[in-house]
Amino acid sequence: MVIEVSRERLKDLLVDPRESPDFEVKNWLDLQGSNEDKATVAKAILAIANSGGGFVALGLLETDAGVVEAEGRPADFEGYSQDLINGIVHNYCDPPFHCAVHIVPSPEGALYPIVVVPGGHRVPVRARRAGPHGNIVTSNAIYVRKPGPRSETPQSAQEWDALLDRCLRNRRDDMFDQIRDLITGAVPQIEREAEPAALEEWTNASHLRWEHLVEPLAENSGPRFPHGSYCFAYEIIGERRHITPAQFSELLKRSETRYTGWPPFWYPTREGIEPYPIDGSVECWLGGDPQMRIQDNDPAHSDYWRVSPEGFAFLLRGFQEDGDDLDLPPATAFDVTLPIWRVGETLLHARRLANNLFEGTATIRFSAIYSGLAGRALTSIEGRRLMRQRRVARQNTIELSTHIDANSIDPNLPEIVQPLLSPLYGLFDFFELPMQLVTEELSRMRSGNF
Repeated sequence: MVIEVSRERLKDLLVDPRESPDFEVKNWLDLQGSNEDKATVAKAILAIANSGGGFVALGLLETDAGVVEAEGRPADFEGYSQDLINGIVHNYCDPPFHCAVHIVPSPEGALYPIVVVPGGHRVPVRARRAGPHGNIVTSNAIYVRKPGPRSETPQSAQEWDALLDRCLRNRRDDMFDQIRDLITGAVPQIEREAEPAALEEWTNASHLRWEHLVEPLAENSGPRFPHGSYCFAYEIIGERRHITPAQFSELLKRSETRYTGWPPFWYPTREGIEPYPIDGSVECWLGGDPQMRIQDNDPAHSDYWRVSPEGFAFLLRGFQEDGDDLDLPPATAFDVTLPIWRVGETLLHARRLANNLFEGTATIRFSAIYSGLAGRALTSIEGRRLMRQRRVARQNTIELSTHIDANSIDPNLPEIVQPLLSPLYGLFDFFELPMQLVTEELSRMRSGNF
């Protein structure tokens, strides 16, 4: 969970700063260059996380006369960025969690970074690794705040009871929240912080790479998706395993999810369309198949995808409704079932890749962009779903997004897919996507009953 805290509350911490069970001060630490300093702030965060949450203020020093500014104020605060702090958290904390970082002025006007550490953990947070040379932080140790205040491991039965009782209360509260979600149909989404630009940058770079590949092709050729396309992109956030390029290739093969005949991120082995390494990622373009004439490559089978060992993935595909195997004029139909299948498959691929590539808990930011919708009518190309009236989209493009716990995808797939896709279906004359339809189609997809 993320602590929502006002700027006024953060400023109050600097009015008369004193260390307490939920507030610790540290001097100007070199979090970019010193592994000892990284371990120091990690220990403070671990202890406060296990004690119900709180704050770590940097650039202050506790003396006999009180808390004063530490020497060595940096010229800027690049070394105290939120990404840097959370990198330390992911390296040292198990399970990892998100910390917010704010630059806060004191009453005198001097600025200090304050790390907001969440509480509410259902299990004690342990140290994933030891500090340099085994100092400062001990691997697998659990730290709490003690009177003094100081950060140490629990020693007495009373200290352990307090820690475990706090975790049990949090677990009970989570259980009641989940029951409420099931009753109300709430979506199991992660609380959103300010969206970073990384996923958007990855998506834009992937589009540019695809445009480079199709540049020599005729404007109306199938692999250019002249009538529209959809792209899925996701980012996995967590602690990555260190793997070699050859291991990454094998890992992508193991992560393939084959629920339907044309799975997302299909890893072919035939010469000419097999994936290849480029710019630190693995890329595959089926639209350039040398065994077929370009004009024979239809949009539905001209996928372009790329996956990065950093945990980013991108898939671009034309509409199956525009494929050569259907007797439909292109750009006229939008199947009521296919988006449910494709999004469901891709989320399951993300979950599998997260399990194979990342350690412990991971979250997933997922986005979908549909283009070429205007003028299409909602239909059932298999004729299994009765469409009682003609529903047409007038908006051409829509972008959808969600942020979820990777482990929630398998058990909660319908609850994730339905609210994610509802705005897309709503473009077709206010069509309301029924949860029952989503549940039935995902069950059909996963069982292979199609």
